[in-house]
Amino acid sequence: MRSDPEGIVEASLTAYALGDYETAAAYYSPDAVFTLSADEEISPFDGEWRGRDTIISCWQEIGEAFDVLRFEPRNISASGDVVRCQIRFELRHRASGEVMDSVARCVFEVQDGLIVREAEYNDVERMRAFLRLCDHSDHVRERVSAKRL
Repeated sequence: MRSDPEGIVEASLTAYALGDYETAAAYYSPDAVFTLSADEEISPFDGEWRGRDTIISCWQEIGEAFDVLRFEPRNISASGDVVRCQIRFELRHRASGEVMDSVARCVFEVQDGLIVREAEYNDVERMRAFLRLCDHSDHVRERVSAKRL
């Protein structure tokens, strides 16, 4: 396993893609910050998640609301301790059965062999349109409570 910043991020993303949140989070510092930029009006996951356990909780809540059909990191590049990548993903909304595919941009900061900060940026208008579609399906959209510490 590579121990450079790019290798650490790749290892964490690989574990996440397999649904192994504990292993993915082991690459994060205990007080890491994960920021998911979506839109608080449409996503209960939007905002800042502090600490490894809270980040795992966020990932678990996303997994309860969506089936991850595809999660493909690409264009991973490092500049010093900063790693940038795109993640192509496809999610099935469990409550409605609707499927969304999109690309998120992620920026990671690695210090002393651990991820200390991750910022994920999503296409907010695409998410808004997708969740509107879910709202208008035959099923009622579930809102997940996002507990933040």
